[in-house]
Amino acid sequence: MKAKCNLAKKLEPVTKTPKWYATTASKGTLDADETAALAVVDTTLSKGEFNHAMEVASEKLIPAVLSGLTVTIGKLGKLRLSFGSQGVENIDDFDARTMIQNAKFIFTPSKEVKAALASATFEVEGVVEDGIKYGSTRSYKLAKGLITPDQPDTEDPDSGDDSGQGTFG
Repeated sequence: MKAKCNLAKKLEPVTKTPKWYATTASKGTLDADETAALAVVDTTLSKGEFNHAMEVASEKLIPAVLSGLTVTIGKLGKLRLSFGSQGVENIDDFDARTMIQNAKFIFTPSKEVKAALASATFEVEGVVEDGIKYGSTRSYKLAKGLITPDQPDTEDPDSGDDSGQGTFG
């Protein structure tokens, strides 16, 4: 499975020199209705049935996790509660309302999800610089005058596209 990334120029933490780093190629967020539509594509479930099942699951599973149970979420993984706390020398001085810190849910992916990530191949989708997204390294280089339209980009496997436009899906 292919995973997409963008290249973005950032300062290297130690030397403070600018370098190109891979960043996630975020495409936005699927809302509950879009998620339901995607989840039920090859099933007999309706979006409404999926949304209802997720709503009921949330109502029942969140309190279970807060109570200390680790909850398995299908083949995605497990969800559990985690937090830290301040320490006290005298047990009577502990106040759970004020001394519990950094409460969070921890998601641990399943073997299947871990395997999908382990087998993912990463592919550069575009370049982001100064808030501008270029559809490919070629379009970035063309825009910056680093190559000419008739010159192939030896670092871009999609260099056959000399339109300077990225692929949008």
